Amino acid sequence: MKIKPSLFLLLLSSSCMVSTLSRVYLTPDGGYKGIVVRIDKDVNQDHCHEIIKNIKSLFTAGSPILHSALSGRAYFSRVTIIVPPSWSEEKCNHSITTPTGNTPYKSTDILITPGTGLAGSIPYTVQSPGTGLAGSIPYTVQSKQCGEQGEKIIFTEHFFTAWNTTSTRWGQPAKLLVKEWAKYRYGVFDEFGFSGDRFYPNYFKSGGSIYPTGTTNAMLTGSWIYKNGSSLCDPTADQCYFRPEGPNKQITCSLNYVPFLATVTGWCDKDHAKSEIGPGKHNVLCQGRSVPDVIFAHSDFKTRTQRSVRLSQELVPVFDIVRQPLPKYVLLIETSRAMSGVWKWVRKATQNLIKYELPDNTEVAIVTFSSEAVVTHNLTPLTSERVRARLADTIPDSHNRLSRTDDRCVICAVKVAMDQVLRNREAGGHLIILTHGDKRTLSEDDEEILSEYDKYYNVRVSSVLLPMPGEAPLSYYNTIATHSGGRSRSLDLSASKMETLAALIDSLVEIIGVDTPDPSDLPVTVHHQAITRSQSWSSEGQFFIDRMLGRDTVFGIFVEDDEDHQIKSVKFTDEEGSVFGPYTKMSSILDGINLKTINFPLGEKTPFDEGVVSGSSWRYHISWYKDTAQIQSIARVRSRQRDSSPANNLEIISWTNYDSSSLSISPSSSPLTIYTQVTMGGRGVVEARVSLSLQILHSNGTRSLLTEGFPLQMTDDGFGDVDLVSGDGIYSRHLTIYPSPGRYIFTITVTDNNNTAYTNTKGGAMDNHPQDLSVTVCCG
Repeated sequence: MKIKPSLFLLLLSSSCMVSTLSRVYLTPDGGYKGIVVRIDKDVNQDHCHEIIKNIKSLFTAGSPILHSALSGRAYFSRVTIIVPPSWSEEKCNHSITTPTGNTPYKSTDILITPGTGLAGSIPYTVQSPGTGLAGSIPYTVQSKQCGEQGEKIIFTEHFFTAWNTTSTRWGQPAKLLVKEWAKYRYGVFDEFGFSGDRFYPNYFKSGGSIYPTGTTNAMLTGSWIYKNGSSLCDPTADQCYFRPEGPNKQITCSLNYVPFLATVTGWCDKDHAKSEIGPGKHNVLCQGRSVPDVIFAHSDFKTRTQRSVRLSQELVPVFDIVRQPLPKYVLLIETSRAMSGVWKWVRKATQNLIKYELPDNTEVAIVTFSSEAVVTHNLTPLTSERVRARLADTIPDSHNRLSRTDDRCVICAVKVAMDQVLRNREAGGHLIILTHGDKRTLSEDDEEILSEYDKYYNVRVSSVLLPMPGEAPLSYYNTIATHSGGRSRSLDLSASKMETLAALIDSLVEIIGVDTPDPSDLPVTVHHQAITRSQSWSSEGQFFIDRMLGRDTVFGIFVEDDEDHQIKSVKFTDEEGSVFGPYTKMSSILDGINLKTINFPLGEKTPFDEGVVSGSSWRYHISWYKDTAQIQSIARVRSRQRDSSPANNLEIISWTNYDSSSLSISPSSSPLTIYTQVTMGGRGVVEARVSLSLQILHSNGTRSLLTEGFPLQMTDDGFGDVDLVSGDGIYSRHLTIYPSPGRYIFTITVTDNNNTAYTNTKGGAMDNHPQDLSVTVCCG
């Protein structure tokens, strides 16, 4: 039976990100265009000129190498280099432009990270005794199976700023680019093994002899060494490494094993590879298929033949250097008559976004629509509280001001936003659509138009969908969000009014998170508990402030009536039994969103915020006035990351093995696989507990939470099916049960696994890398 679950990833974490699909494509003449090299915001701007110069050198030298290795089928044609918003032309000594038209800037094919690399948690970083980091070799983040594209290629800043050291240590840098490009684009892997690895050992026995694992066209000469560089190591008894020695001029392949040899120019096919290659990673994961077999089966080459590119073709790529644009938000808010039931909460949530959530100087515009669309307010930078308030007040203040019709022309609003608000200023544009999201909002022609806007102008498209009870939202909203790098959230209007308001606020905050350059600035909801005061005049609960949090912590209570809120007092108790409060005065600062916070006495610090011991548990007790009416409230605690330095930045990213958000699963198709990467300061978090829960939104609008067998535990074990690399911080899990068609909503929960999770800060396995060994030793 075929089912079509429309995937919708809901990530609940301290820092969530959404990846944007690569825009790389192959032109008819064999040139790769749409390649995006992004320089991380924490890279030292003083190195800008040197980094850009060597990026150009890397691709210029790599283009003919790729062309030759692929028998003339492809080369690098156009590369876009994205620099951080704060970088100046004076520092870079290059002209830096703003991306326009269809210049790609949202996706990342190659990422330049700060510093010298993170040994141990990132493969291929070398520690040389007494000299510090001698060179950081690039690597490719790969989570999917053979023949499937990787996530991105990582280069360190040091790779480009120590160019001579890089060349001396690892050979021609351009060959490393071509090697990693093949892994990233075509889904091939390293063609060697790893010392001590259970699945991809770096040696094997054949005919009574011991051979190093690796694909070459002839026998590689060298010796087995210990990690201290001494010789005569026995790989069957100790942790040994094979060191190539001598010129080895007989070796012409493979780039995925010994690219540092001057005579190596391509990959070994079955006709040229020697018979003894062993259980290398590529050989195992691709079930014996050679690298050329996998590469030329890629969709890029289905219509291309050998030498289909003219030998006289200009192989030098063109470079565009552009500045990462700051986001420009256009709120497209449905004002049809059908919105009257939820308008109060829609207005409060959007006003909260404008007044309190968006960073200073962010540009915002508002477009309202029903049967037609109008610009309620053009793009305006949020320069002061007064500007924020005036912009927020342009949103209709009452459902009586909504349209008298049920028409909801989303594409009308999109056209107005593109033609009247973002015309000639599309870079950084982010359309956020608040609508019922049913089939009446977009036709198939409308969907095609919106997809064209995404394709040619690179705008993000996000949505908050408010389907009527019994209706399911249109799956296209999730599709366009996936392709454009936005987010789509669908709310359950059968929930209480306060749940609707809280969900609207949280959804909008999550959406703007995709543009946030510093995820540590995003607030994290650490506690959310619905309270019904039908029988009791007091309520209790408990929350935990993680040791990474504790900045700008706010305890608040959503109430239906911000004036007659019925809160008598709130008190807190810490782990040692100390009592704080009771606090009887409630603040009116956030009355606009029906959130009551505590008005602490002047000079008194918030008991659970900055300055207190991190990683603490708190209990709260709310006393209510004697009111027996059934009124629902929600207790919520939000907090920000305590230390916002890059080294302590926690990021959680999730994706699947399918590029499309709408898919059909059958017994003959690959199962849906969910991946979650957990990093701290760019280093993979090892031994975390990562679990996966599933909720299904059915076509009739009902929801069901799967409990049998859930939550599923995701693994980082490197067993190959499904997880490829152990200890890299990427956790994986197949989904093999599909109860019914519908929208599949995944919740990823990450914990420190009872304080056992860690990152390798001193190099881990890579500290064992022998000096002067050019073959990388990590990771299987």
